[in-house]
Amino acid sequence: MRNALIVLVVVALVLMTLGAVNHGLLFDIDLVVVTWTAVSLFWVAAVTAGVVVVTGMVVAYLSRTGAVATRRKLEKELQGTYERLRAAEAKLPRPAPSQAAAIEVTPGEQTAVTGVAPGPATDETGTAVQTAPEAETVVTSAAPEAETVVTTVEPAAEVADAPPAADPATAAEDAPPPAAS
Repeated sequence: MRNALIVLVVVALVLMTLGAVNHGLLFDIDLVVVTWTAVSLFWVAAVTAGVVVVTGMVVAYLSRTGAVATRRKLEKELQGTYERLRAAEAKLPRPAPSQAAAIEVTPGEQTAVTGVAPGPATDETGTAVQTAPEAETVVTSAAPEAETVVTTVEPAAEVADAPPAADPATAAEDAPPPAAS
C-alpha cells in the first residue's frame, strides 16, 4: 500500500507540474448541463491528479483485500494438508528397537553413536540389495539442559542391475527345457 501511495503521489506531482508550467493556457469546457469558460490548465491538472490518486488508492485497497483473501485460503488449505500428513505419519509403523538407539547425553559432552548396517538382503522381486559395509556414525553435542535422542540411519541401498550369479552346477538344473521345433 505504501509503494502504491508513493507512485500515485509521484504521478500526481508530475500532473501538477505540467499544469503549473502551462497555467496560462485557458480554454472552455462545454458539457450538456454546464459550460465553464476560461478554465486554466492548472485546475484541470489538479482535478485529474486528484482523480488519479483516489482511483489508485481504491484499486490498491481492493487488490490488497483480494490478496489477503487468497492468502487466507491458501493457509487454510496448507493447514488441512499438514493435518492429513500428520495423520498419515501416525498410521506408519514405528521403527523396531534394533533400528533406533536412544541415548541420554550429559550437557557439554560429545557422544558418538555407531549403528550397525545390516547385511545384503533380497527384496520381493528377487533382486539383490547390497548395503554399504561401513556403519554410520552420528556425533552430537548437547547444549546445557538438553536431552538428545540419536537414531541410526541406514545407508542408501544400492540395487544390483543383474540377479546374483548362479552356481554353474545348479544352472543346468534351473535352465528351461529346449523348445521342440
